[in-house]
Amino acid sequence: MKDFFKKYPALIAFIGVGVLITIIFVFYEIMYNTQNKEQQNQYDELNQKAWITEVGEDEPEISPEDLERAENEAKMKAFLETVDNPDFYKKQLRSRPNFDTYREINDEVIGFVLIPDTKIEYPVLRNESRRDYYLKRNIDGSTGYPGCIYVENINGPDFRDPVTITYGHNMANKTMYGQLHDIYRNKEFREAHKYVFVYQPEGVSLYEIIAASSYSDSHLLADDFKKEGNGFLFTGVKPDDQVNVMKHLKEYGDKGAYFKEGEEVTENDRLFVMATCSSSRMRVIVVGKLLFTHLY
Repeated sequence: MKDFFKKYPALIAFIGVGVLITIIFVFYEIMYNTQNKEQQNQYDELNQKAWITEVGEDEPEISPEDLERAENEAKMKAFLETVDNPDFYKKQLRSRPNFDTYREINDEVIGFVLIPDTKIEYPVLRNESRRDYYLKRNIDGSTGYPGCIYVENINGPDFRDPVTITYGHNMANKTMYGQLHDIYRNKEFREAHKYVFVYQPEGVSLYEIIAASSYSDSHLLADDFKKEGNGFLFTGVKPDDQVNVMKHLKEYGDKGAYFKEGEEVTENDRLFVMATCSSSRMRVIVVGKLLFTHLY
């Protein structure tokens, strides 16, 4: 063996160097792979923490209620940017009547109508059985004047019909719906009081007055009544009632009527109508068009 080392020293040296290089290479590979694995694990952990995934098809669907709320909030924001006194309207939209107080007296209170800086500031009632139940009945159940601001039972109790008609007496002292005549006749008064707030327990709707006219004592939704025996049968609120209301008012031909210039009413709009007596055979009709509903 000694003779082999003496006879082939160069070969032995070559083999030794080769073995050493192999050991170094193997050690390097182990260290390299170990370090690489550790670094990759670190990247993987960082990626899990730092990666932002845009939700695509799996994104939860927005409910119709949430979508409606978002649309109304956008409309309210746009409205507040156009008025001269946004703080006043913000306060008005954020305040509300305590419906429990009114319903302790009468549980048929369904809303509250308010035109700021006027006497029109009343709860709205609705009786399920009789259309004109509150014509000569007060909120406490007593009979006589001034009665109540009320909605007939042909309309639903939530003000979501295409057109909701409310009624109130034309009192000599301008209470109830007496000031509708001022809106109808007086341009300055109308310009200063052109928004109507309708409150409900869940939110407040803001309407802009777009029409004021005299009208006959026939029902604004007369086209929806059919003769049945000695009475009338109401066939329901149609999707285009709001269009027909404006059509009836314009066709009536009151030369002193007000119609907001360029304002069109479509089947997508919602109207809040206020009606009061003018004489034994006449009425004054004021129409508000929904701008938005602010939910609490």
